[in-house]
Amino acid sequence: MRAHIGLTLLAALLCLLLAGCGQSGGAAEPEDTTPTESTEGGAPSSEQTPEGEEGTVPAGDTESSEAEDPSVAAPEDGAEADAPQYTDNFDVDDAAVTAFAEEIKGAVADKDVEALADLVAFPIYLGSTDGGESVETREEFVALGADRIFTEELMSEIAEADTEGLSPSMAGFSLSKSGRPNIIFGVSEGRLAVVGINY
Repeated sequence: MRAHIGLTLLAALLCLLLAGCGQSGGAAEPEDTTPTESTEGGAPSSEQTPEGEEGTVPAGDTESSEAEDPSVAAPEDGAEADAPQYTDNFDVDDAAVTAFAEEIKGAVADKDVEALADLVAFPIYLGSTDGGESVETREEFVALGADRIFTEELMSEIAEADTEGLSPSMAGFSLSKSGRPNIIFGVSEGRLAVVGINY
């Protein structure tokens, strides 16, 4: 009986010793690494999760920093994402100038105000021998109507204009057979756009 009590006490002591040593052993439960605040300065205690362990984001984590960085722009949808960006009228290659001039000719030949408006950088100046006016928005431009935009003289000049070999100037490229009426286009915000129509 005395031996049985002694063995029970020995086993209990051994359990207490193992439980006490288990704080640094591999078999024990991990410490609570949640930051706690001290009562003195509000600064976190030394029991913080070390940087780089699971549950923390290391300072050099590029995946999360790119997602939060507003300067990393997401690609735009549509064709404009692939459109070249020009610095000025002298930066545009001949093939791009010719292709854009052909788009203008197509819209004018069809008397398609919507299609022409898609090529315009607003506000656009509409000049005439009596003066001119500035059209601020696409809606205002479309509201002018085909009869106002596509005069017979303008349609004739644009229909017979050569789209190849157009020379750049500070003002842009002039699409016309003889000089006036004409449609002026050039680089606006990095892309080609119609910037003026003269009657």
